[in-house]
Amino acid sequence: MRLSNLLGKTLRQPPSEAHLPSHQLLARAAFVRGLEGGRFAYLPLGWRALARLRALLRRELTAVDGQEVRLPLPAAGDADRRWVRLVRREIDSYRQLPAILFQMGDRSAEQAHSRAGLFGAEGRPGVDVYVFDEEAPQPQEPGAEAVQAALDALFAAAEVPVTWAGAGMEGRRAYFEHPAGDEELVRCPACGYAAERSWAKTAWPAPPDEAELPTEEIETPGCDTIAALAEFLGISAAQTLKMVFYSVEGEVTCIVIRGDRQVDEARLARLLGTTEYYASLEQELAAVGAVGGYASPIGLDPRRVRVAADPSVRAGRNFVSGANRPGYHLRNVNVPRDFRPGAWVDLARIEAGDPCPHCGAALEIEPAFALAEGGLPAPCQPPVEYLDREGRGRPLWMTHWRLDLGRLLAAIVESHHDEYGIRWPRACAPLDVHLVGLDLRKEAVAAQAEALYDRLRAEGFAVLYDDRSASAGVKFNDADLIGLPLRLTVSKRSVKEGVVEAKWRDRRERLKLDEAGLAAELDRLPRP
Repeated sequence: MRLSNLLGKTLRQPPSEAHLPSHQLLARAAFVRGLEGGRFAYLPLGWRALARLRALLRRELTAVDGQEVRLPLPAAGDADRRWVRLVRREIDSYRQLPAILFQMGDRSAEQAHSRAGLFGAEGRPGVDVYVFDEEAPQPQEPGAEAVQAALDALFAAAEVPVTWAGAGMEGRRAYFEHPAGDEELVRCPACGYAAERSWAKTAWPAPPDEAELPTEEIETPGCDTIAALAEFLGISAAQTLKMVFYSVEGEVTCIVIRGDRQVDEARLARLLGTTEYYASLEQELAAVGAVGGYASPIGLDPRRVRVAADPSVRAGRNFVSGANRPGYHLRNVNVPRDFRPGAWVDLARIEAGDPCPHCGAALEIEPAFALAEGGLPAPCQPPVEYLDREGRGRPLWMTHWRLDLGRLLAAIVESHHDEYGIRWPRACAPLDVHLVGLDLRKEAVAAQAEALYDRLRAEGFAVLYDDRSASAGVKFNDADLIGLPLRLTVSKRSVKEGVVEAKWRDRRERLKLDEAGLAAELDRLPRP
């Protein structure tokens, strides 16, 4: 590949809309160009980078008997059904299982987040992997383990640190921690527990060893917030109960949570079955017997309201709750003596410092981008049967994995760059060698540079040859910006001395190599 006719020019300054280093550097180095609507064009260098990542993953998946297929792009929401329809025709025996099928393609269009660069781009390139297997109530079946091992091998080759975290009913995700991340990762530094924030758990303490006191109504004028109530009574917010009411199409749900905690909106949406909920209106509260600011789960009309409580309520005794009467609260409210929730559901937003559910150490919360995700095994829908070892029909199960190659490309650059440009890891660099030709007007120099270019390609290396008439400073700056692992330079001085100058992108020193020395340095590059 010659720089003189390469599509894409390097830029001295990043585009104004580029905020993250990955976006800035990939744009400046002519890997990508931003388009309208949060989309990106992958120029030849960018496409080579994606191709190298695809090749690495393809190698890992085929090593575990993965099979690559190509299905036409589906309509929105129809992807899984297309795969199921395919395997219904082709899989009928346990001998064909597990079947690991994968396809390289673009991620379906989604809302773009411009400040996140490629992390938030619309229509990102990706890889879908489907594992079809026998019934597996746990995600650790051989096929799923093989897929995760293949993804881990790719992340290792890309030298991108990831954390696999639980995501509840959605399975698990590989997170790349980053200050601009659009999700939040909860992790335990002591035992390694990790989960997406809205699925994370904590270890609530046992209730205090104290007697349950009789309830009593007390006057609390103007105390219609937890903060005002706690200050008025001289108690901590953790000694109060907070009632929050939400409605969906007029149906009211009362959430009971410890007063010092916040309701997690994602958990709430899962409980209500929709994100189209709203804070209950005054007339709706009145209809179920509640009073805003002074609400209590005690005395609500069970025919008109559903009551769900967070486990934090179990961690205390003798709480203060509203009395469903303006200006009054109840002391010494206890569960289940005074009220019984219709459901116990994790609804509290996990906070940094909460105890780990496994070892009790303080949890940490970090912003992160999800690079890959794997769902939980589930029966194929519509149902598909195969014949087991006894010839009986059994339901076929499916697990769907997804890798976001666009985000992985950005994560590589975020992890590997300096003030001069990108520093590609050797195993996943889009090309292996950046060959710089200086003094190319001299016939002997041009001949040696061309001969080296042909030789490197004949030996299987991917080479970017800078054959432009630009100055040495421009060529070296562009080489550092593009960031290929090994730079080789041919000039009138090197020709005179009978050497080739070499410089690794991740090292300072420049080497003058004879034939044997050049061969030794080239051996440090991964072979195709």
